[in-house]
Amino acid sequence: MIHALLQNWQTAFRETLESALAAALAWWIGLLVFGGEHTPLFAAVTAVVCLAPGLPSHSKQAIGLLVGVIAGIVVGEVTLAVAGSSHPAVLGAAVFIAMMAALAFKVQPIVGIQAGVSTVIVLVEGQDVDSFRRIIDALIGGVVALGFSQVLLTPDPFKILREEGGKMAGAARDLHECLRSDGSCEDIRKHLRDLDAASMALEEQLEYVERIATRTLRGRWYRKPIGIRVSQWRECKQRLRLSLEDVAHGRLASEGEKDNGTKLDEADRWLDAGQALSKGDDRRYREVEELEDGE
Repeated sequence: MIHALLQNWQTAFRETLESALAAALAWWIGLLVFGGEHTPLFAAVTAVVCLAPGLPSHSKQAIGLLVGVIAGIVVGEVTLAVAGSSHPAVLGAAVFIAMMAALAFKVQPIVGIQAGVSTVIVLVEGQDVDSFRRIIDALIGGVVALGFSQVLLTPDPFKILREEGGKMAGAARDLHECLRSDGSCEDIRKHLRDLDAASMALEEQLEYVERIATRTLRGRWYRKPIGIRVSQWRECKQRLRLSLEDVAHGRLASEGEKDNGTKLDEADRWLDAGQALSKGDDRRYREVEELEDGE
């Protein structure tokens, strides 16, 4: 349980730090813009919600949230102008209208949620703060969030590929060595499970890197080489699993009977390719690919 807890913290650390820094920066900018006349509540809240850990796209979250905030502010202001108070029935009706207005088109759930929340905040704060300041407030938080997600703290996709690919290659190497040294069926099963887990983790990171390549400025700048490296890792992963798992399952089914070594020789080549890729060098990969295609 402690190991899982530490892993969860490690996974969320970068995005959590990014969210906290963005909230502080948005708050500071809001204070500079408004001075002591307005508390930049929406700026900090918008930055935190846009950059929360685990989101598939921070940029889409930021844009959707801004739409929701503005819709909620507009509905809240109109409600205050018409009703003049925030009676529970009035508040409920205003939240319903704001959420329906924000969800008029097929969008992310955050749009409707934020529209409702923004309406509540406007009605609770009352008419002490004008709508223009609230909108500028939200824009500050959204712009800061976009800056962090698109430029400042965008993860390095090549580093992710090297690290996660290296873990998969390490698990494949352990299984390969176990098969070469005639390891027990129990050891083979253990290394098979490890390789399966490492392969699934790598695939998750490959999909994450593909999102970085299409949804961030840094990713778009290196979109072509990122795409090439992702394809290389997918091919290497599949080739390693096919060759090693074929031998492993055959060994398990025949209760230890040896194969002729052809599949392990193939795995040898792809292991070299994977280890080179984990160091950022794809020359060995291209050599192995050409050899396999030639055969």
